[in-house]
Amino acid sequence: MWISFTILYRLTPQAIYLEPTKTTMKIKMINERVAQVLRVRAFLLKKARSWFDNNGYIEAQGPILVPLHAKSSNSFLVKYYDEKACLSEGFLPYGRSFAHKLGKVYSITPSFRQEQPTNRHLSEYWRIEVVKEGGLDEILDVQEELIFFICDSFKELYETLGYFSRSLRDLEKVQKPFNRITYDEAIGILQKDGFEIYWGQKIADDLEHHLSLNFEKPFFIVKYPYCNETLLSMTDHRNPELSLTADLLAPKGYGEIGSSLQMLTEREAVLKLLKDANINLRNRIWFTSFMQPCSGFYSAFAIGIERLTQWICKIPNIKEATAFPRTKDSLYP
Repeated sequence: MWISFTILYRLTPQAIYLEPTKTTMKIKMINERVAQVLRVRAFLLKKARSWFDNNGYIEAQGPILVPLHAKSSNSFLVKYYDEKACLSEGFLPYGRSFAHKLGKVYSITPSFRQEQPTNRHLSEYWRIEVVKEGGLDEILDVQEELIFFICDSFKELYETLGYFSRSLRDLEKVQKPFNRITYDEAIGILQKDGFEIYWGQKIADDLEHHLSLNFEKPFFIVKYPYCNETLLSMTDHRNPELSLTADLLAPKGYGEIGSSLQMLTEREAVLKLLKDANINLRNRIWFTSFMQPCSGFYSAFAIGIERLTQWICKIPNIKEATAFPRTKDSLYP
């Protein structure tokens, strides 16, 4: 098929574009700014892998094509021979099986979700994911150590940071321990600041932005109300209305960069929850087949690589945190 282009060069700090007509596509060139972002991204991944290797973690990869395990309006459906499948939204449930046999495991892998374009969301994005034995507090400690190590390592890349007007002094503020506030405390802060939000409501992106303006370094919000979004987490034994989950937020308005949970370990309980969510028997059995009998707890976290890059580089829009961002309106190039 012939594709015609209306050529109009527009030089911006972000990229060079060919402006499209109805039959054209928009072309993004990798200019110097994009190249600097890619250097930061590569560096933080190199340091993440270094930290995992030095702390006894094993890298593992789960499938990108997975069975239909939920009626999720955000999943990308694909044809898999004569069946339907989804593009993966994360390391679980395969990560649980890896952790049972290998111990502490991590994965650096792409994930896919249908998202409306915002300055915080992509439809294709990459995640650092970890699964290990232990409770919620332990998995938060791991994130804390990892983020501290990455930020401390950027003194080796200070010239690139300067390109984005990010000073080393900013990242030197990322010291352990990170603050941990409960969901209840977060709601109290927002109400005190004049926002109309009530217990049980989701803390939306704009409210996360407001909360993070109060902090100089990353912080956790822990123990969200138990709901559909926290379905497969354990609940707090002192208050079953609360889930053993947490979000990691970057400071100064950048909002959520990671999430965590202590996983529900009782197979029958998970089967019931999946049945209540109208997931068919075949996929309920598939999902729970990774739940090996164990005496301990397992926890997991995921950190968005583009969101981490966005915060470190002080980038206003997440689309600038990768070379070829995928959103609803950007399949090409």
